[in-house]
Amino acid sequence: MMTDINPITTREQYDAVRCRVNELVCEATKKGMLEPDADNEYIREISRLAKMSAEYEDNYLNIIPLKTKSPLIRAVEDYFYSRGMKRKDAAAFLGLNESVFSQIMNGKRKISATLAKKLYTDLHLSADLILQNI
Repeated sequence: MMTDINPITTREQYDAVRCRVNELVCEATKKGMLEPDADNEYIREISRLAKMSAEYEDNYLNIIPLKTKSPLIRAVEDYFYSRGMKRKDAAAFLGLNESVFSQIMNGKRKISATLAKKLYTDLHLSADLILQNI
């Protein structure tokens, strides 16, 4: 165990903790100790070290959090995916330029009132979902 490091304050400590987490995961995997809902010394130590690593990352590393897609964008993707349509086809279906549609789906362009109306009338998406996410 690495009980001597709490909290992590240097890059060297951070790197050592990350290596130790990898070692513990390998050991626990070989011993079958990482089963779902397991509670054992490996799980507890990996969790403790992971929390310390996350705190160090938040405090000292300039890590940009991953952007999550809005529920509306996910609903649009799900609609077209369930129909086997590619982005090019989806853009044409909605009467949009493929580039504009891509920008909207990637969160780089806002959904216009005209597109919002099409999402409601043509895709039958919930008005509440649309209004809460534009």
